[in-house]
Amino acid sequence: MPYTGVSDPCKLFLNDSATSEQIKQYSEQVRRSQNPCHLQFCPLCKVTPEHFKRHDKRKRKFLVIVEQFVHVVIGLLTCWKCPGCGTCFTEYPPFALPYKRYTLPTICAFCQRYVENDSMTYRKLIQQNPIGPAPICNPQECQLAHTTVHRWIGTLGQFDTINRKAQDLILQQDPASTVCRDLAALAVAPRKHTSEWRKTLLLSCRRLLELEKRFCRLFDVSIFHNLATKCAYR
Repeated sequence: MPYTGVSDPCKLFLNDSATSEQIKQYSEQVRRSQNPCHLQFCPLCKVTPEHFKRHDKRKRKFLVIVEQFVHVVIGLLTCWKCPGCGTCFTEYPPFALPYKRYTLPTICAFCQRYVENDSMTYRKLIQQNPIGPAPICNPQECQLAHTTVHRWIGTLGQFDTINRKAQDLILQQDPASTVCRDLAALAVAPRKHTSEWRKTLLLSCRRLLELEKRFCRLFDVSIFHNLATKCAYR
């Protein structure tokens, strides 16, 4: 794996990752039962969160990028139980996505680099931004493949509810915002898709990433801090 210098823009880009300290700090909050539930209500029976019970704590393996190397960090997540219907569900911290081991800053950075560059391909993206497993890690487990970025974009592109809610909040805070017009003007290169379904996912992903930047500037917090949880990652 080629190692880039300190001033290399690729290396700066690869520093977009949650840190081990963030994961450990959140895990400590979970261990001490100090993290509140951010769901508005149970997705099934609509019971409000003040009645939810801490059902369990479970370990979660996170992949964190440090100096172009992938490190495995074990964190804790809270499983909540709804007393109304008995449904159990896991709450994710702002740096994580359901079913994804890489942290959210890494996922967003790679996806943004792909959707905003018309000439970028999945393989080229991985080749230009090489990362590899740390010496103590399993090489197969910590190897980032181009197909992984393809799946990340598919996941972010399906967050229609988050897109809609974030846009509504931006307009409520700033009625003069041009966010609707700006999002409508976004496009993806025709060569990046072979079906209308994939085109829709790519556009939705790009709009979400644009909304994330505006949301952070306006509210000084990420879309994924509370809003994504309240939207049940939809």
